[in-house]
Amino acid sequence: MKTIPATKRRFAAALLMALAASPAWAEVRSLSQDWRFHAGHAAGAERAAFDDSSWHRVVVPHDFSIMDKPDGSPPFDRDAIAGQDSGYLPGGAGWYRRHLVLMPGEAARVVRLNFEAVYMDADIWVNGEHLKKHRYGYTAFSVDLTGRIRAGDNTIVVRIDHADPSSRWYAGSGLIRPVALELLDPVHIEPESVFVSTPVASEDRGVVSVRAAIANRSDKAQSAEWVTRVIAAGGETVAEGRQTHTVPAGARAEQSQELAVARPRLWSPDSPDLYTLVQQIRIDGATVDERRTRFGIRTVSLDAANGLRINGRQVLLRGGNIHHDNYMIGAAGAPDADARKVALMKTAGYNAIRSAHNPASQATLDAADELGMLVIDEAFDAWNKSKRDKDYARYFKTDWAQAIDSLVVSGRNHPSVLFWSIGNEIPEDGTPEGVETGRRLAERVRSLDPTRPVTQGINADPPRSTQQAAVLDVVGYNYHAHIFAEEHERLPELTMYTSESLPQDLFAYWRAVETKPWVIGDFVWTAMDYLGESGIGWMGYSQDWQKLGPYPWHLAYCGEIDATGRMRPAAYYRQVVWKTGTTPISAFVRQPKGTEDLPDRHLYPITPPHLDWSLDDVHPSWTWPGQEGRRQEVVVYSELPEVELFLNAKSLGRKPVGVDSEYKASYQVPYAPGRLLAVGYRDGREAARWELRTAGAPAVADVSVDRSQLSANGEDLAYIAVELHDADGTPIYARNDDRQVRVRVSGAGALAGIGNGNPIDVSSFQSGERKTFHGRVVAVIRAGTQAGPIVVDIETEGLPSRQLRLNAVAPRPY
Repeated sequence: MKTIPATKRRFAAALLMALAASPAWAEVRSLSQDWRFHAGHAAGAERAAFDDSSWHRVVVPHDFSIMDKPDGSPPFDRDAIAGQDSGYLPGGAGWYRRHLVLMPGEAARVVRLNFEAVYMDADIWVNGEHLKKHRYGYTAFSVDLTGRIRAGDNTIVVRIDHADPSSRWYAGSGLIRPVALELLDPVHIEPESVFVSTPVASEDRGVVSVRAAIANRSDKAQSAEWVTRVIAAGGETVAEGRQTHTVPAGARAEQSQELAVARPRLWSPDSPDLYTLVQQIRIDGATVDERRTRFGIRTVSLDAANGLRINGRQVLLRGGNIHHDNYMIGAAGAPDADARKVALMKTAGYNAIRSAHNPASQATLDAADELGMLVIDEAFDAWNKSKRDKDYARYFKTDWAQAIDSLVVSGRNHPSVLFWSIGNEIPEDGTPEGVETGRRLAERVRSLDPTRPVTQGINADPPRSTQQAAVLDVVGYNYHAHIFAEEHERLPELTMYTSESLPQDLFAYWRAVETKPWVIGDFVWTAMDYLGESGIGWMGYSQDWQKLGPYPWHLAYCGEIDATGRMRPAAYYRQVVWKTGTTPISAFVRQPKGTEDLPDRHLYPITPPHLDWSLDDVHPSWTWPGQEGRRQEVVVYSELPEVELFLNAKSLGRKPVGVDSEYKASYQVPYAPGRLLAVGYRDGREAARWELRTAGAPAVADVSVDRSQLSANGEDLAYIAVELHDADGTPIYARNDDRQVRVRVSGAGALAGIGNGNPIDVSSFQSGERKTFHGRVVAVIRAGTQAGPIVVDIETEGLPSRQLRLNAVAPRPY
C-alpha cells in the first residue's frame, strides 16, 4: 500500500473544499490553528523543509512567556531579567511554524498575511524566503505574498526575539494577537485605504463620508463600478451610491463618496447603534471584491466652555486605564478575552478606556463599539529616550511613522475611538526635542484622520507640561489634577482630563470634572488588575522609584476589578461617586490590624508626598474570627443622602452622606458574628440596601459560566467561576477557608488557563489546579474545532465535586 505524504493529503482536502465553495471576492481566513512552537533558538528553522514534528502545537493568539517550563514547573522565575516589571516572567526567543495549503486559483490571487501584533522584533519567512522585519510589538502589519506563494503546501515561519527588559509592565511574547490570511481579486479595494467618517449626525439626517482606493494589480486597465451601501442593524439598505472608474494596470485610484441617511440611529455610549458599510467592486456586472466596514454615525466636539459633547450632548469620561494582558492566558489577545474586559468595565460603570500604553486590539475596539465604550487609543510609552534598555525607543526614529499609520488606520473606522494619544509620560516632554517630536506625531495623525483630536498623557510639571500641551488638541495629565486651574489660565482654549489618577484620590479628581467645565474626565490607574509592575497597588514604589514588589509578587494589584473579573471595593465606591445608580449603597470592613493576608504592606518606608496606588484595605466580609468584641471600622459608600447601619437588626445610627463626607460614612462596630446591613434613604424612605453575613464552614463550590454555547472554531472562550459558599449560601472570603480546586476538561474543548487573582501565587496557569483566593478561582475553556459537548469536571478540596457541560456548535457559514 502506497503512503501519501501529509502535504499531498492536505492539498487534496483543500482542493475538494475549494471546488465545493469558492468566494468571488475578498476572503479572510483565520490562521488561529495548527501552529507549532519552539522556545529558544532553533538553527535552520526558517527553512521550509525543517522538521518541526517535535514542537508544541499551539493556538494563536499565543503567549509563550506564560508557558510552563519543559520540566512542567511554572514559568515564574525570581531571577527573570525584567524582574518586578514583568512580574518575574521571562521574555526570550521563540519560533512559530505553520503549513498553509492553497489551490492554484487561490495562489494566483492577491494574497496578504495579516498579523495584528507580534511581541516583538519579528522576522517572517514564507517558503524559506525572508519577507518582513517588524519591531514594534503592538502594531498590525501585513506581508504581501502575491507571487511568492504557490499552489499546494507553503510554510510560514515567524521568529520572535523578545530581549529583556523591554517594558515597564508585563508584555508577553509571541503571536499575541490574531493572524489571518486575506485573498483578494487583482482589482480590489485596498484594505487600509477605507475611511468612514460622519461629518453630520443629527436626529433628522446623517452624512456618511467614504474614502477608499481601488487597486488594479492586473496587467490591463479595468473599468470598475464602485457600489457603496449603508446597511442598518436590521439588514435594510438606508443609503446607496455608485461610481464607475477606469483604473490603469498596476495603478490605484483614490475615490470618495457621501451618502445621506435619513433619521439615523446615532451612536453614543448610551445607545451604541451601528451600521455596516458594504463596498463592492464590479467588473462587467460581476462582483470581484466586497468589503464590509462597521461604523457608527456620531459627531464629537470639544471646547473649554462646554467640555466634550457627542452628538451635541455633554459626556463626562468615567475612565479607566487597562494594560493588554489577560492574566491567566497572559498577553494572548484572544478576542473573547479582550471583549470580556470591556464588558466587565461597562458593567462596573465605566464609559471610557485608555489603552495604556499601546494600540488597542481590534477585539477591544469591536467590543467598545458594541457596548458604547469610548476609547483613547494610545501609540507609545517612549519616543526618543528609553525607559528600559530594550524597549521600542531603540527603533523609534526609524519606525515611528509606520507605527502611527497602523494605529490610526486600524482604528479610525471605530466609533468608539475618541482621541488618538501619541504617547505617555515621555521623558523628553516639554523640551525642544519633545515638543518637536510631538508636533510631528500629531501632524502625522491628523493627516490620516482629521476628525479626531490628538492627545497625550503628560506627567511633567509646568512650564514643560504647558509647552508640550500646546501641540495637542486635548491634553491628559497624569496625577496632576492640582495644575488644572493654572494650566487653564495659560491654555484657555484647551480641554483637559486626568489620563492617570490614584484610586485613593477619586473624590478629588472627580470633583475637578464636576466643577471645571474644561476638565472632561478622569482615568484611574487602573480599572483592571494586570501582570507586572509587581505590587504597585499594595506596597508601591520605593522612595527612589527604583523598587517594587519582590518575588513572588507578580500582579500589580491596583486594579479596581481584580485579575479574575471580580469588582473590588474601590469599584463600588467609584459607582457611588459617579452616581451611576448601579449599586447606590455598599459597605466594607477595614482589615483588622495584625490580620493582613498579604505580606509586605509596609516594605518600603515612604515620606509624603509620594504617589500611592494602593486601594483602601477594606473587604466585603463580616467574618472575622478572633475579633469578637473588638471595634471594627465599617465604611459605607452611598450616593443616597442618608445611611443607617444595623448589626443583627439593631440600629447603629443614621448618618448623612454627600459631598462634604465624600459620599462615605464610617462606623465603629464591636464585632459579633451575624448580619451587618447598610440601608440607604432618600426623602426619608428606604431606597437601597447592602448586606454582609458571617460565613460558616465551606459547604459547596458554586459554579457559574458566562456562556454555555461556543462556536467550534478553535477560538471561542468560556469563563467558569468557582466560588465557595457555606450551607446558607454566604460567600466564603476568609483566607483560612480557601480550598484547592482542580479543573479538568474533556470532549470538544480544552483548558486555556486558570487563575485566582492572588498577587503572590506563582503556580501554573496551565496545570488546571489553583487554590481559591478569597473564595474564588476562574478557569478559561477554549472550544476546539469539532462540534460536540465540552465536559468540565471540577474537584474542590473537601467539597462535593461538580460537573459542567458546555456545547461547541458548528460555526455559521459566511
